[in-house]
Amino acid sequence: MKAIIRNLLLLTVVATTVISCGKDVERTVLKPGGDNQLTVTSATLVLLQANAANVATVFGWGKADFGYDAAITYTIQLCKGGTNFASSATTTEVAMGTAVSKSFTVKEFNDKMQEIIGDGVATPIQARIKASVGSNVAPIYSNVVSMTVTSYLDIVSYTYPDAMNVAGNYQGWSPGSAPQIVKTRNGGYGGHEGYIIFNNGAPEFKLVKGDNWGAGDFGNAGGGTLQNGGPNLTLPSGGAGITGLYRLRANTTSMTWSYDKINTWGIIGNATAGGWGASTAMTFDAATGNWSITTDLTVGEMKFRANNAWDIDFGDNAPADGKPEYGGSNIAVTQAGNYTITLNLGRGGNYSYKLRKN
Repeated sequence: MKAIIRNLLLLTVVATTVISCGKDVERTVLKPGGDNQLTVTSATLVLLQANAANVATVFGWGKADFGYDAAITYTIQLCKGGTNFASSATTTEVAMGTAVSKSFTVKEFNDKMQEIIGDGVATPIQARIKASVGSNVAPIYSNVVSMTVTSYLDIVSYTYPDAMNVAGNYQGWSPGSAPQIVKTRNGGYGGHEGYIIFNNGAPEFKLVKGDNWGAGDFGNAGGGTLQNGGPNLTLPSGGAGITGLYRLRANTTSMTWSYDKINTWGIIGNATAGGWGASTAMTFDAATGNWSITTDLTVGEMKFRANNAWDIDFGDNAPADGKPEYGGSNIAVTQAGNYTITLNLGRGGNYSYKLRKN
């Protein structure tokens, strides 16, 4: 009799355990679904800085269904076309909380595009919604929407006394269309600076205080000094050897000016092919004044330097923000792979760089 009772008790415990386990399993099984389809109001975007405050596109999606009541949060994921959200280097995100729509201004969307694609070229991207309820539950993803986006480099405009126009014989003596040098504190220098392409063998120029000659100008006082008005500033004549890119500096407090001929910019560091011993040359685009290279990088650090020497170099002090600083900290490369690297020096006061993983 005792044996029968003991067996009955054992069966009761086993049955209770099985039922309890069954209930636990039932509680953790998800039933993904819901109307979480992503739609966008505009899938082909040409973003322009002049329209920065306008609406570029609106994302909308329905609520995901995890099969039980849950506090669902949503994230918009955007990646370079063809990369399929596989790499953090080519994917950017926008946390949306519990919202099920997002209206992007032109500037907002352009800022996100700057993280994953280049400027001025129509580029395919992909978009989707990630729905999450916690780290212990697999997320649900929406459909993928293909888009084509042309982004822009965000340019800040300057006027005198923050900027001076470098008008000269190399560009028709036209102050209104002349490139600028802009006041900067980069690297501790307190004057105006810019990178100027002089395309003749005997450049002459003046530093104009506005878009017309009536605004006044600075000229040559001799010996690397400036004066109001005065003769034209000149570089040593010498034919083809003078033609090219120069870093031009002028300080209207000390009334001094200087120049450096820039033959090349390159990348250097233990993340690059040449290590810290040799620069890898970048290619110059005279139309934009920018430098670029597509190359393999390893995990490590790098910097930009001019003329294969350390007299002029760029790093990026913490927190790294894509704006190069003279003599700044090494730039970290956290993922190995093939990169397109750009150094944008074409507009004074708007220097930037980008490492974009391909």
